[in-house]
Amino acid sequence: MIKTYPDPILRRPTKRADPGSPETQGAIAALREVFDPETALGLAANQIGHPVRVAIVRLGEETKVLLNPEVVERSEELEVDSEGCLSLPGVEAEVPRPKRVVVRAQDEEGRELHLEAEGLEARLLLHEIDHLDGILYIDHLPAAERREVLRKYGEVRKSSAPVSSSPGQGRSRSPL
Repeated sequence: MIKTYPDPILRRPTKRADPGSPETQGAIAALREVFDPETALGLAANQIGHPVRVAIVRLGEETKVLLNPEVVERSEELEVDSEGCLSLPGVEAEVPRPKRVVVRAQDEEGRELHLEAEGLEARLLLHEIDHLDGILYIDHLPAAERREVLRKYGEVRKSSAPVSSSPGQGRSRSPL
């Protein structure tokens, strides 16, 4: 089950993943079970209750498990685009993010990965790494915008309205 705001686990930085540990392997198995690449682009382990630095992402047609991902380079050029989140269902906001990133991580066996991404894939990687650091996309918004998004989120939760899984300005896109 995906944890939703304001669950405190979403605000706690995760601990480093040990590739061979039962805790890390349990988080990976849980992510694989919950993650649906047809409806989402990524999911961090703490979003499903595992406080370990593991995420699963869909990059192009490939799904990758990332252990201990960290941004090692980011462009100064920013791109503003609509962003949503499985942990804040039913709301989205225009969020500025670096247009290009370089991420270092490990695969499931502990081998080093080097990922370079632009546009939506860069946004996805930054979004999931933020989750692992206890940061939500709304934290990148000015205070007034953040309050408005949270007000709308409160309304969505109260109404139990069906949640769209395709945020974006008329584009078919999945929550990050």
